[in-house]
Amino acid sequence: MADNAKQINGERRLKVVALLVGDPQATELWTLKNLAATGCELYVVRALKASGLSTAERLKRLARQHGVVGLVSRLMGSKLIATRQARKELRQLDLLFGGEELRGWWIASGIKPIDATHLNHADARSAIAKLQPDVIVRVTGGVLGRGTFSLARIATLNIHHGVAPRIRGMCSIQWGIIEGRSDWIGSTVHEIDDGIDTGRVLWRGRPQLAPGDTGTTLFFRAHLEAVEQLVRVIREYAAGKTPESWPCEDRERSDYRSAVGLWGWLRYLYLGAGMRAPVIFERAWRVEDENTELNWGRLDGDRVEIRSS
Repeated sequence: MADNAKQINGERRLKVVALLVGDPQATELWTLKNLAATGCELYVVRALKASGLSTAERLKRLARQHGVVGLVSRLMGSKLIATRQARKELRQLDLLFGGEELRGWWIASGIKPIDATHLNHADARSAIAKLQPDVIVRVTGGVLGRGTFSLARIATLNIHHGVAPRIRGMCSIQWGIIEGRSDWIGSTVHEIDDGIDTGRVLWRGRPQLAPGDTGTTLFFRAHLEAVEQLVRVIREYAAGKTPESWPCEDRERSDYRSAVGLWGWLRYLYLGAGMRAPVIFERAWRVEDENTELNWGRLDGDRVEIRSS
């Protein structure tokens, strides 16, 4: 790492390749804009589809993993609720992040995405290899294979919207609301390895939960903090430093959740997308009872924002 640092500091800026699928939405544009602000050489590789699996192959894999009942539940949940909920959350996040201004920045930035079939396809790997990245950042997309994430000279990084490795997989904030697990609600910056959200943790944090919060507002606040920490990590790499591992006392305790099924979505809606979730009220009351001034504290090894009433 010391030799790499000299090369970065003495000869050139850090070269960062961001990976995403499809056109970037407000959340992704916020990440890209903050990455560009580090002064790195920023490149974007954009996949045209999420994976190389056909619909039939994907359904067969899901049936093997979750059984026929689980597969049917996922399909019904997606058809009846998830698609509509995703559109609603995209609109809300566009307002929260300031999507119009971000789209103006994206056009003015002059960044021209390099298109590829999918992120684990040979054309994507070839494009990434030609760029010779110091750091790769997975902005969106599925699980990266070793042939992709190993192309980074220093590390490939990811923001997981959940407290890893305590909760891994998809929709971790929604699952935290559905299952009443406040300790799952947050975000993590970690290196990517062969597992799913199992790489070395460089930072993780949990936002204060407040009455009226929804999965969308919690995602928004968790993402803001995670991007800030992602930028810090990249600047440390650029300075020739190796970021310290974040202390995770719960490393041996790990749950995995995939896409939410029909029952989960129905419960999520019943809880008002979080507004009526007991887990949010209980956590908010505990914090209010402490009657502290605004500060950052530690709770179970995580960084937690504590606000006074």
